[in-house]
Amino acid sequence: THSGRYSRPSDRPKPILAHHDGLLDQVQGLPADYPLISDEELDRLQGRYVQAARLAYECGFDGVDIKSCHRYLISELLAAHTRLGRYGGSFENRTRLLLRVVRRIREELPGLAITIRLNVYDGHPYPWGWGVSREDPSRPDLSEPLRLVGLLQEAGVAAINVTAGNPYFTPHINRPFDANVLGGYTPDEHPLQGVARLIHLARQVKQTYPDLVVVGTGYSWLRHYLGCVAAAVIRRGWADLVGVGREAFAYPDFARDLLIKGEMDPRRTCITCSRCTQIMRDDGCTGCVPFDAEIYGPIYKKGLSTTRGLNQP
Repeated sequence: THSGRYSRPSDRPKPILAHHDGLLDQVQGLPADYPLISDEELDRLQGRYVQAARLAYECGFDGVDIKSCHRYLISELLAAHTRLGRYGGSFENRTRLLLRVVRRIREELPGLAITIRLNVYDGHPYPWGWGVSREDPSRPDLSEPLRLVGLLQEAGVAAINVTAGNPYFTPHINRPFDANVLGGYTPDEHPLQGVARLIHLARQVKQTYPDLVVVGTGYSWLRHYLGCVAAAVIRRGWADLVGVGREAFAYPDFARDLLIKGEMDPRRTCITCSRCTQIMRDDGCTGCVPFDAEIYGPIYKKGLSTTRGLNQP
């Protein structure tokens, strides 16, 4: 991955922008003349991705995941409608870096599987958003994302995890919750609407490319109903796999309970309180505060004693 505008190689942020964004630049306090990463730097960066993949292969890993989501560098390039040069403007230019990286890894490391975590919908206004209606950013337009998925499949990508949104700006889109981080906004939609959106975004990808392995995401808010919904989604052919993040923190043996008991314990499920995210915003080692309070409670409280985390979206 390359964190792009959310890069922080040391203790201070050092944003690396693919293009200027009228909303995100303002939130991050970036001036209009803040420099963009150059075409030449993007050319050189492809070799770094291949180098990282080679190291993984030499260490014995079966595959690598190329993070192309959540407004990190590749994700932002996909929405670089206003950028000039070889990596902006046209669909071919905006998808150039990702496709070149995938093709080079396949060519140089044919035994290494490649997966992609891909934003298919940013929920962010055009011309700064990807996969959105030009008239209404709340409406997905998957014409370009589906076209890209087809090219990725042709290039040899083994699986795609479908996701959406920006966890730093619109977290309700990619991780529906009951409580946001401190200082965060309250969404104007019910969390179940966010879950349904993610399910149907993955469905559209799977139905368009039935031979591609599609991984669904965003299920943690469903609590003990997660297994039932996931089973229905897979049975209907809307996805091949369902991945969870927050639920795995709160209830690491949920899958075993589903297999052995046929159900999840409602008293042990993730309550989508966003405290695990708050710890990350406060630069801590994250985990589940409610269910592993002895370990993560002190880390959470230490983060709250600082002011840096309170101003994060």
